[in-house]
Amino acid sequence: MKFKEKNIKGSALLVAILIMGVFITASISLSTIVFREVNKTKSLLDMGKAYYSAESGVEEALYYLNTELPGFHLNNKIGKVSADSVFEYSLKNTCNVYPCFDTDEYDLDLVPLENFYSVLALNETITIPLFTIEDSEIKSVKNFSVQFFPAFDPSTDLKIKSMGGWDVLRWKLFGMRKVDDKFITESIGDLTAFASGSAPSGDDVFANVDRPSWFGTVNCSQMGNRGNGISNIKCLDYDLSVVWQSEAGKICTNTQARDYVSYVSGEMRASYDCYDVEKFLADRMPNVNGSTGLNYLTLTNMMNPAVFDEEKFPTIRERAEMSRLYFRVETFDDEIVREVAEITSNGYSGKSKQSLKVDIRRGSYLPVFNFSLYSTHQSEKEEEVFF
Repeated sequence: MKFKEKNIKGSALLVAILIMGVFITASISLSTIVFREVNKTKSLLDMGKAYYSAESGVEEALYYLNTELPGFHLNNKIGKVSADSVFEYSLKNTCNVYPCFDTDEYDLDLVPLENFYSVLALNETITIPLFTIEDSEIKSVKNFSVQFFPAFDPSTDLKIKSMGGWDVLRWKLFGMRKVDDKFITESIGDLTAFASGSAPSGDDVFANVDRPSWFGTVNCSQMGNRGNGISNIKCLDYDLSVVWQSEAGKICTNTQARDYVSYVSGEMRASYDCYDVEKFLADRMPNVNGSTGLNYLTLTNMMNPAVFDEEKFPTIRERAEMSRLYFRVETFDDEIVREVAEITSNGYSGKSKQSLKVDIRRGSYLPVFNFSLYSTHQSEKEEEVFF
């Protein structure tokens, strides 16, 4: 009997140990599941916080675009949303050509020449600031060139075959300076015609995509020596026999303007003579003779749709479409504001990171969400996971 009792007591202890082992194993398994779910929940919460932190960076960049002068840009800025959520963003808003092609993003040798131009519709006016803002300092453009060509072929699309001397692009350059504690605006401007000339082959050519008409501070033959040009576009030389004369009887070149409005002896005066565009800009650099450096260029399409062959283009809409001008503005070593600003914002919370990239056209109210990259960093050793 005593022997049997000892065996029974030993079995009970063994059973108790086995049951405890089962419970411990179940507890550990359950704890592992709970901890994993807690980590997943925390990761999801961190992802949400990181996303909204990235949006905070976008919103701050949009605020600066709406409240600062055109051309404002930031290389990198860090902000804090909460104790465990931060964001960093950059605002890319400058370029040395309009429309902008970023050499860091594009292989320019593979870009068709047509893509280097923007479109100016019939009677449309565009205003381009010739300055940028860097660390609250105004940096003004010293040299620029506007190149343009038409949408039509004069040999087949017009009632008449000659376009010599037709002024089609109206441009004005505005500068502001302080005189007697008042800010006054001065300007130069002109009407510029299409050009025709000789191609390297010796053939006569009309203004086109790779040999456009032009005006600006830089002579056509000097274009290749002015630094950061981004393409092989070569402008045409104008035939001075068809260039309009000033009222003083002078022949003005395309680096000069016939219309000059200035502030002299307390009043605005207009003159119609050849005035160097480069000199106008040089005299209106920041802090030169009270100048602000806030210079603007306006371009207006002044084409006349009545010149088109009405049998070939019978509707007003067709003639208006053929009246479009293709244009680009190059500023060489200086920069101007982009037509589309690029905001890149990263949000962080815990081990999560969310990234947003937003494009917004100058003057528009809402951004265009180009694309969004969502990523989660679980640890330094694990790979980034993109959704």
